[in-house]
Amino acid sequence: MTVSSPSWRHSAPFLRSLVLAFSLAAMTMLTLALSALSLMERQRQMITDAEHSRGFVQAALATPLTDDQRQALILNHATSTREQDVDGLNFILVVNPLGQIVYGSRPSWRQLLITDPLLNQLETDDTAFREVVSCFRLHHENCMNLRSLDVWPRLSRFTVVRDVYKPAVDLGMSRQRYLTIVNYDSGILGPSALVALFLCFLFSLLLSGCLGLFLWILLSAYVVPRLAELAQTDSLTQLMSRGMFMDLAKDTLAEAEERQADLVFAILDIDYFKRINDTYGHGCGDAALRHVAEIFRAVLRSEDLLCRLGGEEFAMLISLPREHAARALERLRMQLEMSRLHHQGRRLTIQASIGAVATGDCGYNLDYLYSSADQALYSAKRAGRNRIAWSEGRIFSRLAT
Repeated sequence: MTVSSPSWRHSAPFLRSLVLAFSLAAMTMLTLALSALSLMERQRQMITDAEHSRGFVQAALATPLTDDQRQALILNHATSTREQDVDGLNFILVVNPLGQIVYGSRPSWRQLLITDPLLNQLETDDTAFREVVSCFRLHHENCMNLRSLDVWPRLSRFTVVRDVYKPAVDLGMSRQRYLTIVNYDSGILGPSALVALFLCFLFSLLLSGCLGLFLWILLSAYVVPRLAELAQTDSLTQLMSRGMFMDLAKDTLAEAEERQADLVFAILDIDYFKRINDTYGHGCGDAALRHVAEIFRAVLRSEDLLCRLGGEEFAMLISLPREHAARALERLRMQLEMSRLHHQGRRLTIQASIGAVATGDCGYNLDYLYSSADQALYSAKRAGRNRIAWSEGRIFSRLAT
C-alpha cells in the first residue's frame, strides 16, 4: 500500500523554509564574497598602477633632466589617463632621505617636509602614510627602506610606498635613494563601487535562486521520497513502520467513525519465535519475519494497513466488517501454517496467534483498540496458540481518553 505519511506531508513547509533560508544565506555570502573579490581586484589594479608610476619616476630620475623638467614629467604623468581605467589617484610624491618632497603631482608641496603640518590636514590618515611621516619625524635611519605591504583591502584611502634610485653623476659616488609615495582613494563608497555591489547582489540572487531551485527539486524528487520511504518502511520486512501505521490508523479510524464504517484491528504474534532464534539462529528468525510479511501481502488486500510493531509482532487494520475480517484472518492463519519456510536446507513450519477487535464492539479509539487486541492475543496464547481470539469490550469514541 503506497501512502503519504502525515508527518512527511507536514514537513513540506519546513523544507521550503529550509531551502529558502539556505538560498538567502548563500545569496548573502556570495554577495559579500564577490564584493570582497571586487574590492581586492580594484586595489590590485591600483597597486599595479602605483608600480607603473614608480617605474616612471625611476626612469625620470635616470634621465639627465633638470629638476623642473622632472617635475613637469611627473605632474603630466599624474594628470594623464591612468592605465587599466584606474582612477582615484590623489597624488604622487617623491621624498629624499631628509624627508623633503622634491617632486610631486602637487607643485605647491615641493620643498615641503613630509612631516609638514599642512600635509597633516589632508586625508592621508592611512597606515602606510602615517608610518612614513612617523619615521621621518623620529629621524630614523631606515626611512628609505620603507615599503607598504598592500595585503588587505582598504575601505578608504590607501598609500603605496616604494623606493627608487637616482644614478650617481660620478662613477665613484653611490646612487641616491628616494621614496615614491602614491596615494589613492579606493572609492569603495563611490557610485562605481555601489554599482559593483548591486551587480554582485543581482548575480548572487540569480545564482542562489537557481541553486535553491535545484536543491528543492532534488529534495522533492529524490531525497525526501527516499527519506520518507526509510521512515515509513520496516527495513527487514518492507512492511509499514510502526509510526507510519499509527498515524494512518488514526486518520482511517477518524474517517470510518464519521461514516460509521466497520473496521477490524488485529495483532499477530509468531508462536515460539524465541525458540526459532535459539535453535536456528537469528538469521533464521529474520527469514521467518520476512516469510510472514510475504504471507501478509499475499492474503490481505492493498487497502488494508499492515505493519511490523516490533520483534515478532505485527499489526493490521482491516477495512471489513467483523464477519468478513474473521474469514480473512483465518485464511491468513491457515496460509501461514500450511506454508513452509526454507532456510539453509531446512523446512520449518511457522504458526501464529492473533488477537482481534472490531470497531463495532469497541469503538474507534486507537489506544483502546490496541489494548483490547493485545489482551485478546494473550487469550489466544493461553488457549494453546495458533488460533484467533476476539475481544468484546466497551465502545469508545476515538476522542475518548
